[in-house]
Amino acid sequence: MQKTLMVLSFGLLMASCTKKAVVSSSQASNGSTYQYSVDLTKVVDDKLEVTLINPKIESEEIIFRLPKTVPGTYSTDDYGRYLSDFKAFDSKGNLLTTNKLDVNSYTIKDAKKLHNISYKIDDTWDSPEIKGTKIFEPTGSDIVANKEYSINTHCFFGYFDGMKQVPYQVTFTKPSGFYGSTSMVAKSSTATTDIFEMNNYMDLVDAPILYTQPDTTVLKIGGADILVSVYSPNKKASSKEIAANINTLLEAQKEYLGGKLPIKKYAFLIVLSDNPNLTSFGALEHSYSSFYYLPEGTSESLSQTVKDVASHEFFHIVTPLNIHSEEIGNFDYNAPKMSKHLWMYEGLTEYAAGHMQAKYNLITLPKYLDMLRQKVSTMKSMKDNLPFTEMSANVLDKYKNQYMNVYNKGALIGLCLDIKLRQLSDGKYGTQSLMQDLSKTYGKTVSFKDDELFDKITSLTYPEIRQFFATYVEGKEPLPLAEILQSVGIDYISEATVKQASLGGVAIGFNQQTGRLKITSIDKVNEFGKQMGYKANDELISINGQAMEMMKIQTIMTDFNANTKEGEMVTVEVARKNAEGKEEIIKLSAPAILVEVKQRNVLKLAESPSAEQLKLRNQWLKP
Repeated sequence: MQKTLMVLSFGLLMASCTKKAVVSSSQASNGSTYQYSVDLTKVVDDKLEVTLINPKIESEEIIFRLPKTVPGTYSTDDYGRYLSDFKAFDSKGNLLTTNKLDVNSYTIKDAKKLHNISYKIDDTWDSPEIKGTKIFEPTGSDIVANKEYSINTHCFFGYFDGMKQVPYQVTFTKPSGFYGSTSMVAKSSTATTDIFEMNNYMDLVDAPILYTQPDTTVLKIGGADILVSVYSPNKKASSKEIAANINTLLEAQKEYLGGKLPIKKYAFLIVLSDNPNLTSFGALEHSYSSFYYLPEGTSESLSQTVKDVASHEFFHIVTPLNIHSEEIGNFDYNAPKMSKHLWMYEGLTEYAAGHMQAKYNLITLPKYLDMLRQKVSTMKSMKDNLPFTEMSANVLDKYKNQYMNVYNKGALIGLCLDIKLRQLSDGKYGTQSLMQDLSKTYGKTVSFKDDELFDKITSLTYPEIRQFFATYVEGKEPLPLAEILQSVGIDYISEATVKQASLGGVAIGFNQQTGRLKITSIDKVNEFGKQMGYKANDELISINGQAMEMMKIQTIMTDFNANTKEGEMVTVEVARKNAEGKEEIIKLSAPAILVEVKQRNVLKLAESPSAEQLKLRNQWLKP
């Protein structure tokens, strides 16, 4: 999962096979399958009724559950909070006695008589009346009648204790003209009904569905069909444009993974939001799909964000799909035990997402170094002496405030491991090769034991790698970044004074109503700011012709600070209210002034790298 918080400083597993699950008609008729139904055309108060004809129950009492947490989220979300009006019936329609065991669980008495249950599900995106921590949108659900239904299946469908392995059949009744985008292949589909069948609960939970008027594009890459489905409420972006944007990315990922994708079908499900108060966005990975919640914008303005998030999520087709521990392979949705290896699941995935872009020239080397610098800075602001395996195993509770470090220190562990492996192998073996070997060793049907992974990796590579894990992943020692980066001719400087362009020394805030950066104070304006003529409450429209759209702000400001030269003319458009209170667009211009600033964790290319350093750098960064 990738989760991004908007701040002004800028900064599933389970083998959900894309083939139809093998559920025979005899199984469905003899009571050995869950038979769920949801009618999307009958929305009442943002809620949908879910009905289940249950598989045969052999016990006098049974517990029905919705998940407490699901793979990929690393948070306690309690999806049962959104369930109401739970009822259980026998075959004659008589109510059976039920009791709410906890927020996610219901006990049913006389369970041998149970024939069907029903309940209502509220959406998580728009239910402020539901108490508790707000669920991150890509892991939740949205119900907008006759417009959009974002269905993470774990939000709607549950299981009986001890019966997660029983097959599932789910029937959706849909509005006219609607299409259900998903990695699943429908058993049957008509203008009004879709029926999906999955082998078990884990497979069902691993396959979200987006129901909208269709805006879809299919790419054929590396032997796989890649579905791109987009919901843009104001039609600012389209699937065709976004598919074209990520096509080059996916081709590069195919090469990074060895020239062929280990899947037959994959779905990018992308919901764009026009909510002006949006404060977080990102995506949740699944084995054969990923679900995105992003601010609405043009395909161009979304370009780099979509690439950054998509490159991370798509790499999850490697782990945990083909490489996962027993904790993930037999995930307990209501009493989860977390794996120690988030450094691999999320960290190494995040590393591959950036490394791949640099390796195949989708981003420049200076841009890549800046990405790494930001990760180093974030890592240093967190508990850098906390063993990563300990944090990972306790990420749901004791160390939940350290979770974001999986995308920072976790990725830097991947960086160090990759370069270390290349040092030991004369450049011939890195983390790309390691993940391919681990996929062959395990695969989607075999789980590794959590305590044995480091030894297995060592057996596949070099004895020195076991000490690396013991010291820097299981241990408290800080990563040897300076030493590792020096081997590829990159200098790591903990603090340096650099010259960069100034925006004017003004204080910047954010106007949520307009979605613009706003000048909140000019009390400390510098000479450049005075020449520009800024005023308090000016809102930034563009810099040097580049629109300051929310998804582009960080990239624009980073490029402006780093690449603007002394004396170069800078033009800034601002929205300013006149004496009558009417907004006007004002164009301000002045020659750029570079100022000295202290910058921490500076990464820069060595001025005179040795032939050995250049060789290893090329082996690391060249295809």
